Amino acid sequence: MALIPPIVTVMEKACKNASKSLIRDFGELEKLQISRKDMNDFVSSADIKSSKSIAYSLNKDKPDFLQIDEETFKISDKEKLNLDTPIFIIDPLDGTLNFMHGIPFFAISIGLVVKKEIIAGVIYNPILNEFFWAHKGMGTWLNGTRIRVSNRRHLEDCMIATGFQIKNQSSLPSYFKEFESIGSKSGIRRLGSAAMDLAYVANGKFDGFWEHNLHMWDIAAGIILVQEAGGIVVNEKGQSFDLSCDLSLIASNPSIYQELANNL
Repeated sequence: MALIPPIVTVMEKACKNASKSLIRDFGELEKLQISRKDMNDFVSSADIKSSKSIAYSLNKDKPDFLQIDEETFKISDKEKLNLDTPIFIIDPLDGTLNFMHGIPFFAISIGLVVKKEIIAGVIYNPILNEFFWAHKGMGTWLNGTRIRVSNRRHLEDCMIATGFQIKNQSSLPSYFKEFESIGSKSGIRRLGSAAMDLAYVANGKFDGFWEHNLHMWDIAAGIILVQEAGGIVVNEKGQSFDLSCDLSLIASNPSIYQELANNL
C-alpha cells in the first residue's frame, strides 16, 4: 500500500466530512413523500451543504489554494486555471438524479490543478464506501489497493460507459448515432455519474467512456485516476484534454482506444 500524500489526505478528509450529510440525506429520501418541486429543493440543499462542508474543510487546511465549485462557479473562474496557485476543482454531488431517486451511484469529486495540469484527484462514493485517489507519479488506488485499467483488446469484449443530457435536445440525434455505433459492437451502460464512470474505467470495470457537454468539475479528478491507472484520456479530436475549453472526452485502456475513437 502506498503512503498517501499529505495533499490527498486533505482532500480525503474534505470528502468524508461532507459525506456525513449526504449519507443522512440519502437515507431520508426513501422516507419522504413529497412533490417534485420539494424533492428538487431537498436535493439542492444536499448539494449546497456538501459544497459548504468541502469549502470549509479545504480552506481550513489549505487557505492559500483557490477553489472552483459547481455550486458557486462563475465564467470568470476559468481564468484561475492559468494561475500558479493550486486550484481545487470540486463537484460536491456528481450524479444528482441518481441521488434523488435513491440510486447509490453518485460521488464527491475533487481534482487538484496547477497551471491546467491535474496533479491529484479523489472520488468518493459514500454509500458504496469506494474511495479512489490518484497523484501524479503514484498510480491510482481504491481503498488501499492499487488499481489499473483493463487489458481487454477488442471492443466486442468490452463494456463502455457514456452519458448524455436529455435537456440538450439538439445534440441527441448525433449522440444516439454514436450510441448505436458503439452499442452494436460492445456492452454499453449509462449510469448517470461521469466521475464514477471514470473511476470505474481506472478500476477496469469499464473498458472505456465517452461523453459530450461535460464540465471541468465532472471530470477533473477522474482524468488523473484514469491516466495514473495506465489509461488514455483525450478530447474528441484525439488531443490532450484541456479543462478550460474541451467539452467532449474519450477515456479508455490503451488497447481499445483507437477502435473506440474510430466508432465515434
